[in-house]
Amino acid sequence: MTATGSSATRVALLMRDAGRLEAGRDSRRKGVQDVVPPRPSTLKFAELGSFLAARRAEVTPEQVGLPGGGSRRLTGLRREEVAMLAGIGASWYAWIEQGRAKNVSLEILEAIAHVLRLNEVECLHMMRLAGYAVPRRPRNPVDDDRRLAMRVVDSFLFKPAYFMDRYWDVLAANSLATRLLGFEGANHNYLESLFLDPRARDRFADWERVADEAVARFRTQSGEYLGDPRLAALTQHLREGSPVFADLWERHRFGDGTQVTQVLTHPGLGQVSLSHICLDFAARPGLQLILLDPQSGAVADRLARWAQDAPLPEAGVRVPA
Repeated sequence: MTATGSSATRVALLMRDAGRLEAGRDSRRKGVQDVVPPRPSTLKFAELGSFLAARRAEVTPEQVGLPGGGSRRLTGLRREEVAMLAGIGASWYAWIEQGRAKNVSLEILEAIAHVLRLNEVECLHMMRLAGYAVPRRPRNPVDDDRRLAMRVVDSFLFKPAYFMDRYWDVLAANSLATRLLGFEGANHNYLESLFLDPRARDRFADWERVADEAVARFRTQSGEYLGDPRLAALTQHLREGSPVFADLWERHRFGDGTQVTQVLTHPGLGQVSLSHICLDFAARPGLQLILLDPQSGAVADRLARWAQDAPLPEAGVRVPA
């Protein structure tokens, strides 16, 4: 090869290597710029797997008719045991827990729900994560609904009541709720107050139970909005700021806020027991009305006297249209 040919070859090689280097840089820059967040469906399948794994860990072999004890290290069920009892392949069930199964049938989900002893709220959550729009089954007896409706429409002038959105921001509250629950400022978040404000433990006589029920309800509701950046940021903020919230979140417990009692304490009122009533709005997804109903006439009278002794203007927080 001549000197000229040798030089040309070296130049070509240098140009090739430079091109590869620049292409690599472009690829990396493009990769950084084009990072796409996971799709909500992908997040739901991953959440479904985490939920099933958490429930599996809480079901003992004895509860499903399998031998336990001995040298067994695992307290809950193994994946293979759930698969066997549900009548499906072990590999297929493993894929479901890993978030890799995208088309799980209703029959399989129902079989898994039976093995894991899921209640109605948990079954509904599981079905929604799997992509099935399962309507709520009517609650019986119907007379209970009628009595509840009468209590709600009767009068809440001297009873605490407030609205929250999907992020549990308090959108509006009457004066009793503002005073009793310590709602301060225009941007008050119920969960931040409950888990990050030390005064909340003094406000709720049964704070641990209230915290458990709140996370269960928040987890149930947030399953509808997986992929919402603000919801994810709020959850991460609470997990980092409160070890209690982080622990409750990892338990994957679910609830709908029914049949809940809250015992609240206030220096000017003393201790009162209230029924916590949560009402959702079908036409306004994420909006919820919280009503705190006195559990006795004596408590209702104390609240009424307290409200009249120190009236406050209604909170001027607007509910968005």
